[in-house]
Amino acid sequence: MRCRRRRGRPRIPRFISEIPKVKEFIPKGKSIEEGEVVTLTYEELEAIRLVDYLGFSQEEGAELMGVSRRVFWNILRSARRKVSDFLINGKVLRIEGEGYRLRECGMYKVCGKKRYCAFKPRDHCRRFNP
Repeated sequence: MRCRRRRGRPRIPRFISEIPKVKEFIPKGKSIEEGEVVTLTYEELEAIRLVDYLGFSQEEGAELMGVSRRVFWNILRSARRKVSDFLINGKVLRIEGEGYRLRECGMYKVCGKKRYCAFKPRDHCRRFNP
């Protein structure tokens, strides 16, 4: 049996803010054995968090995760499809992943009207706590 190698460019690790504390959601009355499992990656959760929860634009979200807008859009679309499948069909949702990098700051800054994650603190910006 041959080992399949990925073609093209190596995958760039995506930036995420934190690893979630709760990594599994099971609908009431179901067990893991009887339910189908939907696996949401850390990067998909981060995309939903940035756009749907914190209100960033897709362009800002892509910049924060360190990917192109197109890649970010694909990640977000996949995440929304998985979450809707989990909600509508009552499946088990599991959050896991690899190939990510934790953002060093963990804090968002606001400079004028632009919100971003600052890797180095800036004195002239005020903190934005989501």
